Amino acid sequence: MSPATPEEEAIRVHTEQATLFRDRYETLPEDPYASSFAYSRHRLHLQLDRRLPPPSPGARLLDLGCGTGHHLLWARGRGYEVAGTDGSEAMLVEARRLNPSSELRLAPADALPFPDASFDALLCIEVLRYLPRIDPCLREMSRVLKPGALCLATASPLLNLNGFPLLNRLGERLPALRTLRLRQYFHTSWGLERGFRRAGFRQVSAHGVYFGLGNWIERIRPRSLPGFLRALEGMDGAVSDLPLFRDLSGMLLVQATR
Repeated sequence: MSPATPEEEAIRVHTEQATLFRDRYETLPEDPYASSFAYSRHRLHLQLDRRLPPPSPGARLLDLGCGTGHHLLWARGRGYEVAGTDGSEAMLVEARRLNPSSELRLAPADALPFPDASFDALLCIEVLRYLPRIDPCLREMSRVLKPGALCLATASPLLNLNGFPLLNRLGERLPALRTLRLRQYFHTSWGLERGFRRAGFRQVSAHGVYFGLGNWIERIRPRSLPGFLRALEGMDGAVSDLPLFRDLSGMLLVQATR
């Protein structure tokens, strides 16, 4: 049997973690400062709320890599007709529970089961970080979007201050870091912008979402994390998307127009 590809291994791990992600997302409204994960999604949703426009009647949104369906539910609440894809059937089971009337399909990121120009908007949250080559996925995003449609996609920064790119590589080799063995892939803001333009997007810009310093506090002194994140948020809002600092952030968000 040939070894699993990075994409297959990511699907396997996320299948095992489907209920974990369901529980994480369901508890998000309780306290956005309770964990680094909660804070990251809190900061991301502030950006998504600002950047995704209100839909015109009948506008369709695709969530590529919809996971447990949290962002589908949010987009439906904004008034979009939504559809989703994921590589994990276990994730789709959870997504269907939240979005029983939505079209949810099992599909890889680089082969979407939809005709050209099917959607008015597209989300791709925490998918690119698991792809050794993002260009095939970006071309599929471009293909299924209508001219003038908006794409919002996240990626993990190569120069992330939380040190995760280095820890992820060490995790492949050191048993003590076995929880980090799932290989991930990291990007710069300028590299992402070039990749989206190659795929046919225009008006492309990458933005820093938050600084990842809370991850260090969570590892070293978790009780201090909520207070630290509350104090950090003002700086995050003012600094994390400045051109000199966005590549040091904990997450990049690409906004691109088809």
